[in-house]
Amino acid sequence: MSSFFLPKGKPYNKFAILRYQQELIERNFSFLKCSISNRVLTCVGWIQPDDCSCRYKIKIEYVVGKEPKSTILYPKILPSKEIHMYDDHSLCLHFPQDMKWNEKTKIYQYSIPWISEWVIYYEIYLLNGGKWEGRESPTHFTEEEKNINKDIED
Repeated sequence: MSSFFLPKGKPYNKFAILRYQQELIERNFSFLKCSISNRVLTCVGWIQPDDCSCRYKIKIEYVVGKEPKSTILYPKILPSKEIHMYDDHSLCLHFPQDMKWNEKTKIYQYSIPWISEWVIYYEIYLLNGGKWEGRESPTHFTEEEKNINKDIED
């Protein structure tokens, strides 16, 4: 399973893609436990980047071809635009014009490192008096523009 090839113009098996993503995530990040249900890959686990003050419980929900929805479950953090968090506690991790998500995009290479980076910048934000020092997109997205996926139920 080291390569990932989808022929152009051919239908693909969404479950196989979800299963492939699950295997890559679990192989590279053993702290995440993943399951597939109702066409959604869900991964939950605890992350604590080096030198961070506490552990964070995260959840990643992925529907084939869409940007994963990444959420901080614990500790409870008050959402705000300043920290790139939507009202539902999901994270704004990337600028869509920089990269278009599709069924070939590997979650383990992007979402999980971005979540870890978000945690580090959040802790810096807490220490420096509320200034976000992470990279930012040219525009902040509104609640209406966040990754909403009809296959993911809240």
